[in-house]
Amino acid sequence: MSTRYWQPIALRLLAISRCVLWQARLVQWFFRKWFWVVLAWFKAAVNKPMTMPMPAGTGVQACRIEPVPLSKAIPGLPIDGILACPQALIPADERSRSKQMFYRLQVWLYSHCSPMQRRLPSISTDPDTAWAQAYTWLHRRVIGDPALPAEYLGSPDLGALAVRGPYACYTRRRSDGEGFEWDLSELNAYAHHAGLRRLGARVLFEVHSAQRALVATRIECSVGSFTPQQAGWELAKKLALCSATTHLSLVRHFCWVHLAAGAHLALATRNQLPAEHPVLRLLWPYVYDTLQSNDTVTRGQMLPGGDFECTFSYSFEGMCQLFNDSYAKLPFVMNDPLADAAGRGVLNAGFDTPTEDNLGALFGLMLEHAQHYLSLYYPPAAGDSGQTPATHQGLREDTTLLAWLDELNRLVPGGVGVNRENLGFDGLARLVARIIYMASAQHELAGSFLWNYQAWVHRQPVRVYASGRPEPRDVYQRLVNANYNLNVHRRALIDDFSYLALDAQGALAMKRFCIQLQTLQTQMEALPWAAWKLYPRVLKVNINA
Repeated sequence: MSTRYWQPIALRLLAISRCVLWQARLVQWFFRKWFWVVLAWFKAAVNKPMTMPMPAGTGVQACRIEPVPLSKAIPGLPIDGILACPQALIPADERSRSKQMFYRLQVWLYSHCSPMQRRLPSISTDPDTAWAQAYTWLHRRVIGDPALPAEYLGSPDLGALAVRGPYACYTRRRSDGEGFEWDLSELNAYAHHAGLRRLGARVLFEVHSAQRALVATRIECSVGSFTPQQAGWELAKKLALCSATTHLSLVRHFCWVHLAAGAHLALATRNQLPAEHPVLRLLWPYVYDTLQSNDTVTRGQMLPGGDFECTFSYSFEGMCQLFNDSYAKLPFVMNDPLADAAGRGVLNAGFDTPTEDNLGALFGLMLEHAQHYLSLYYPPAAGDSGQTPATHQGLREDTTLLAWLDELNRLVPGGVGVNRENLGFDGLARLVARIIYMASAQHELAGSFLWNYQAWVHRQPVRVYASGRPEPRDVYQRLVNANYNLNVHRRALIDDFSYLALDAQGALAMKRFCIQLQTLQTQMEALPWAAWKLYPRVLKVNINA
């Protein structure tokens, strides 16, 4: 027979085979997707808020924990610049065999039954359809749907996001004094997955005096420099927001809060403060279980095939380099919203700062709590007003406290700002407040708080493809599942921890703090709800509770 006869038949068979393969791929994705949806639901359904045990086995009499490079603590992570607790030295009161076994299984499944599947179609361009397909009825049995922030109702309002919500932390006065900026350009330096636009953006803002607001006027990014009137403005906005959410999730949240600050606060506190020390009793809820939890979640998120590599823009090598470089740059002052905002030059600058006001109110309660509690154990000298920190009784004579400060400044990159030379009552109280804020508010802002932001990738993508396609279904599903598990019910900051107190006066101080938080919650509830507001009731007591 002639070629003319066979050619149409061959083309038809080829088309049919491609259709069959495509349908088989979708069927495979159906089972893969639901396997990981069920696993995410199971983790959320069985999770119970942590019960803090009474402290024991801490201080110099306990087995000292000395951190080692992350490459030794977790083989498979080629990062030598980050120090972490070896698994063998995790304290006995934090070890959980069930958690360790579950996460080992999860990491094993990442390589043997990966949540990722190549050559899948993109999610729907309709955000409601994309969300409905990824967030199933099983998810909703535990947690409801996220809310769309008002700043995302149309094309994202960068000026509004610069003062309201999680990305307000990046707003700072420009070095030339000619306005304000987000400068995330350093993110451009790291290896990306193939087919993605390079991250790294700088957004310039000007003050609109009449409206007391910031207005974005230019974006400099990997595709060029654009003003709002130019055709590339919308793509530049996507790159700017993708850069911001990537830095917040990877650097500010996991590298700085978990690895650089949280882990070493827990190490120093366990190594130096004995169980009967009043500062240990105050800080115990904020540092307990950090070492065990950090070890398990780091394996699931940072090892090859983990959440970070498969969800965000960076390759495994690029992600490791980003963490290695960022660790030493920890700005511990970020845990003091009043000092941090002043350092960034955004206070009294001609525009409203609602998020800074919100965070300042929360930190103010934490600072007042720290001052009140510490004054019970380091009271002002007789006849002194308490205004001179050095006159507080027993403060500089507390050798255990001084050793704790030495350890903190040795372990935390860049130190914590208070040491034995400059120690005073006000400085110590502010340090304690910063620790409380870091474990509760800072961790919430950079973690669970993104539930109402990262879900809407049509406004704020987690990856920006050079082809212009939306995120593939597997990438989006993994993002949804990861954010879902960040929002399971955990031990609240407002809970009563007075049973951990050293004595009756300490217990009353802790109860007093709960009442103050509840009062602030009531005051905030009297005003309209907004996605950008951080409410006391959503705060967890530590980064792993």
